[in-house]
Amino acid sequence: MTGMKKKIIYAVSIILLAVIPALGYVLVSGGKNPFGPTGIEHEGYIRAKVIEITASEDIPLDDNGEFVDTVYQFKALVKSGDRKGETLTAYQTISGYAPYNPRPVSVGDSIIITQSVLNDDTSWSFAEYVRSDAIIVIALLFGAALVLFGRMKGLKTLFTLILTVAAVFFVLVPAILTGHNIYLFTILTCLYITVMTLVTVNGLSGMSLVAGLGCMGGVLLSALITLVADIFLKLTGFTDEHAIYIKGIGDGNIDMKALIFAMILVGSIGAVMDVSVDIAASLKEISQKIGRPTFSELYNSGITISRDVIGTMSNTLILAYIGSSLCSVLLIIYNNSFSMLNLFNKENIITEILQILVGSFGILLALPLTSFIGGVIYTRGGKREKHCKTGALTADVVGGEEERKDEKENKDDDERDEFVELLKSAEKSAANEKNN
Repeated sequence: MTGMKKKIIYAVSIILLAVIPALGYVLVSGGKNPFGPTGIEHEGYIRAKVIEITASEDIPLDDNGEFVDTVYQFKALVKSGDRKGETLTAYQTISGYAPYNPRPVSVGDSIIITQSVLNDDTSWSFAEYVRSDAIIVIALLFGAALVLFGRMKGLKTLFTLILTVAAVFFVLVPAILTGHNIYLFTILTCLYITVMTLVTVNGLSGMSLVAGLGCMGGVLLSALITLVADIFLKLTGFTDEHAIYIKGIGDGNIDMKALIFAMILVGSIGAVMDVSVDIAASLKEISQKIGRPTFSELYNSGITISRDVIGTMSNTLILAYIGSSLCSVLLIIYNNSFSMLNLFNKENIITEILQILVGSFGILLALPLTSFIGGVIYTRGGKREKHCKTGALTADVVGGEEERKDEKENKDDDERDEFVELLKSAEKSAANEKNN
């Protein structure tokens, strides 16, 4: 296959992979907006910028004055929506009873204000600070650093990140919200992320095939273990207070246990794919260096490398899940008077532990499976050539050294002959002078 033909096939593959999330969104949404009737811009919530603090007032909530509400009145310039450019008067209340309050607004703050109507009177109040702008800037800096460091690979990686986010938030999430089969769409999403990432970064190559098959094997094992564990652990899917509200979405037909299945697989796909690529790339490099290796040589090399990889990747999963649930663990321990028996039998803690174990199992299977597949694909059959690349290189080096040694010996012989000739000439001249 010519280089131009390969480039065309690669370009067509990337275009098809980029279109799949859009097609998936249309399929699961059915032409409707699965995120709600109002979308991102809600009529009652608009962006604004504080331009002036006009007043503040303390309102006692009890006779002792121990609890006080502080109300700030300010003017805000509307930055979005139909009322863009208008100046509105809005209020922010710092509650004396609330355990947590946002900091008071100040001039120049970008905020979100919300509209409320009471007895035909309309007022605007502070809802939240605009934080998405700063996150977007950080994301752009990350993307720029990724491209600057990785160059073309970095640009491809950035592209895969965008498509991964699109697959999760515009295919999997709408599929869950609209009552589709969560098990099926989770596996399809993981399959898409694996194929899209490997093909985009590494092209349509044997390495992509090896890593992809190894990764999907690990993911499918994770799925199987999750389904089996559900039988013995008696999970309900209600791991926290958010689950109650999720269950009430739409017709209330969201399968909460299937949601745990989706959490575990999506959470582990990245780590499993990472180790699969590591092993596939290592075996490819080995096969290129030693010519025609045997299956056992490649497989054993893959297992040896896997033993070095497994420790750090398991730690990665464990630390990621512990870090994400640390606040919940602290709260549960405190409320249960440090009862370890009760703590390690609560469903939300068991779910976190299950995520760690299932993800680690996925990595464990992906490593030998990738080594096996790599051994099959990278082994081209036949006995190893006597003059492999490494051997040829060694022969060239040895041969070069012998040539240089011969040249040096020849040079020494020439110099010795010249010296003998000069000595004979000097003796002859001396004899002539003596005779004269």
